[in-house]
Amino acid sequence: MAVYLLNCMYSMYTCLSLYEFMEDRLERLQAQSDAQIDTLTSEQASSLVANLSLGPIYTILQDQSHGPLSSIPGMEPSNLKNFLDKLDFLISNPDSALLPQINLLSSSKHKHAIEKRAFDLLIAIYKQLYEGVHNVSNLYENPELILSKSPEELTSALNKQFMK
Repeated sequence: MAVYLLNCMYSMYTCLSLYEFMEDRLERLQAQSDAQIDTLTSEQASSLVANLSLGPIYTILQDQSHGPLSSIPGMEPSNLKNFLDKLDFLISNPDSALLPQINLLSSSKHKHAIEKRAFDLLIAIYKQLYEGVHNVSNLYENPELILSKSPEELTSALNKQFMK
């Protein structure tokens, strides 16, 4: 539904933008478009988190009251390796990450905005995970082997694939 509404609003916006006296209506139309973009961004980000099995990891990262991360079920190096394998697959197969409805958007500007915002969330979670694993108090042995990519390297790899 959000894609349909956004495409309709995009068509109206492009037609109305030709007329100077429509500026106040264009502003309202833009605000409604932004709301639909927010909806699609939320859907895309939720899909990324689910497909990468990041939900439980993110929940654990938010609740630091259980002691060292390495001792918490779900934060074992093998589980984190599983996440990294999925992340590497996502980077090498970018189309696997996008919801089908995102490709139906008329505006490439809208599509790129949704992708960027969703991947910014993914990078923020990864940065938090990276800092947690590399924090000495979380008792991970050889953290550089568990999460070898820095958040900056991940950002660069995602930018190469998705922000062309």
